[in-house]
Amino acid sequence: MEEKTAVHQMYEDLVKSYLEIKPVLFDLYIKNDNKYIDAILNEIRALSDHLARCYADNVSCDTMRKELNKAEGHLKRLIYDCFKQLNIIFFDYVNKYESKHFGKHWLRVDGGKFWSAYTSLRYEVVQNVENAKKYESFNADMAFDNYQNAYVLQGEVYDLLETHKHELQLSMLQVLLMKINSLWGWILTTIILTAIPAIIWEWEKIWVWIAGIFE
Repeated sequence: MEEKTAVHQMYEDLVKSYLEIKPVLFDLYIKNDNKYIDAILNEIRALSDHLARCYADNVSCDTMRKELNKAEGHLKRLIYDCFKQLNIIFFDYVNKYESKHFGKHWLRVDGGKFWSAYTSLRYEVVQNVENAKKYESFNADMAFDNYQNAYVLQGEVYDLLETHKHELQLSMLQVLLMKINSLWGWILTTIILTAIPAIIWEWEKIWVWIAGIFE
């Protein structure tokens, strides 16, 4: 009886863990154009298959325990694959976003607060992902915590970019005006740098002429 209770508790804990990860799975489904990659689908099928075998007629506690252990392994891989795919989507998104919209104007958004928050969050995401990969092979709990932290921080980055998108994503006219201003600044600087030696040269000629008068 005690063994049966322990096995049922194991089953409940496993199902609970799966239900807790389902919102993250759904988020991945949405971010990945309403589809899962094959690795995710395979782990879901394998997990469901081992759980279903626990409902077989006259299944023994020992058999249930073996099936649940296998299911737990698939759940762990499912969680890792899910977070890894979300990481790929996140970094692909921000890299493309920066490539398309980044400019010096980003440094001035919200009085410089945006840039400070954005770079800090981005760095923390990278650190948590690297830590998670390091812990994967010997500390599943720490790996999960770091992947989860990275996921939460990614959400903050998405929100930050969405909040300031009108200031970050300049229109074609705004980009053109910025380039014109930059070009005029370059032209003006070039003129000044060219004119200064000429002015100095002319002043030297004038002083030589004045000196010649009083000789």
